[in-house]
Amino acid sequence: MKQLNIIIIILTFIFFGCKKRNYELEFEQKVFDEVFVKIVDSTYKDKRLYTCFPEQGKPIYDKDGKWIGLDSTGQKQRDIECEIKRAALKKDTLNLVIAIGNKGIINSKTNIEKYNNKKFIFKHFTELPEVENFINWESKYPKFAGAMFFSNIKFDAKKESGILDVGYICGGRCGLGYSVFIKKIKGKWIIVKVEDTWIS
Repeated sequence: MKQLNIIIIILTFIFFGCKKRNYELEFEQKVFDEVFVKIVDSTYKDKRLYTCFPEQGKPIYDKDGKWIGLDSTGQKQRDIECEIKRAALKKDTLNLVIAIGNKGIINSKTNIEKYNNKKFIFKHFTELPEVENFINWESKYPKFAGAMFFSNIKFDAKKESGILDVGYICGGRCGLGYSVFIKKIKGKWIIVKVEDTWIS
């Protein structure tokens, strides 16, 4: 009888523990759904712009093969062409494709497309193999803007504010990291602060 009581107590703890865990996951998912697009819009960079620089002239070497500098012939024209391209890209802000990594509350079963809107089209990062500088993504999606990763949200005890880490990657050794602070104000979750945490 005593052993049976112990088993019942253990099962009760397990039941309520699972119930609490499910509630916490559902709560986090609901908050994440509310702030996801806002966070993306506040932290993403358009890879097409972020990695767009004027083409440089050919390297010049002396007779011994030592590098002297770059041939600046036509550099002014290349600079102008780059600025024209950048100006066009700045206006091209609709249907940007962003790959979302499986991290935090996001996993392979997440319906990532439910967050799509006029500005962003979201894809699972696992859709394509990992290739340096995402050249396969650029080939398939001309408006590919980069990849993003999100940690779980850490809430305060009252669940009225939270923080999560966000990473933006545009290629090998190219990316930015942020800590995003959110808070519930007048019934809605909003971003109150974004802090830079790393750059590569």
